[in-house]
Amino acid sequence: MKSRHLCQSFSGLTIGFLLVSTMFVPAAWAGRYVLNQTPQTIARYFGRYVTKQTKSDRFIYTYNPKSFRRLFPQFPKSNFSITFVNNQAKHISLNFNADFERYSGDQNYGQVEATKFYNYIFGYQPPIWQELSAKFGGNETVYFYEYCLGDGVATSFDRYGYKQFTDSATLSYDARCDPSYNRDSN
Repeated sequence: MKSRHLCQSFSGLTIGFLLVSTMFVPAAWAGRYVLNQTPQTIARYFGRYVTKQTKSDRFIYTYNPKSFRRLFPQFPKSNFSITFVNNQAKHISLNFNADFERYSGDQNYGQVEATKFYNYIFGYQPPIWQELSAKFGGNETVYFYEYCLGDGVATSFDRYGYKQFTDSATLSYDARCDPSYNRDSN
């Protein structure tokens, strides 16, 4: 009997330890590091870039959209690109490439699309969705938005026109989105 109790106690302690230890593992460990990585590291994740643009100290690499387009079947021309500054990934852009003009709905980019995009890039679900800013652009139909997705990542995008479409959205590092999530909303 003592052996059985010892085995149950050991099993219980082991399971308890595993549960507690997983609470303290940063979410980024569950996925892949993309921001601040080199083009060589990014190529291991998404393959070789398809196109490369040079703009002074910035390089914009567009990656093969074949598997990416499955995320957004309503936008068959969409792709994504990564902007590198000093050989480090700084901005990841979702480009709808005018597909939104044929989209029958309104607001083609929101929480659902941002979650899919984040999950594709980083390999796990974003921990939060919290508005950082929403600004009127001066024209009746132009608005600028920033949302925190957590783990240091924010998404920013513009909506314009009567259907409030977005032609591109960006994921980038924002200190206001670090895991403490203590920030101003302005």
